[in-house]
Amino acid sequence: MPIILLLLSLLQSPQAPQHLAVRATSSAATAARGSKVSLFLDIVPKPGIHVYAPGAKDYVPIVVKMDPRPGVTFAALKYPKSDLLVFDGENVPVYQQPFRLVEDVSIGRTVKTASTLTLTGIVKYQACDDRVCFIPASVPVTWTIAVR
Repeated sequence: MPIILLLLSLLQSPQAPQHLAVRATSSAATAARGSKVSLFLDIVPKPGIHVYAPGAKDYVPIVVKMDPRPGVTFAALKYPKSDLLVFDGENVPVYQQPFRLVEDVSIGRTVKTASTLTLTGIVKYQACDDRVCFIPASVPVTWTIAVR
């Protein structure tokens, strides 16, 4: 395989995150049509690692991009309070301790009862330690909710 194709395949294949752990859970395993469910992402940076929070200028803050799903409405992602690190005399918002992101979703009345709703998305972030910023990375996430 030519080196270019090998590099492209490595860049496109999903891999476990190296600098943090991500766990996707929800407030309920089953939900009724017309109800709301909270999707949780518990993120644990490895020791000595931080990821950027919203408001970090010139850095890549952590975001969650949800895949559209008919009959499901996504609210704005909720972020916890961040820490401030000083880089070159500038205060930069970061997360360096375990934290939780919350995505509230509304399940529309058009979603079929007795079905399974699979919600997917991707967490995008850039991890750094006190010397190096690593290449931005992404992690696919999935939640499954039974509709009653």
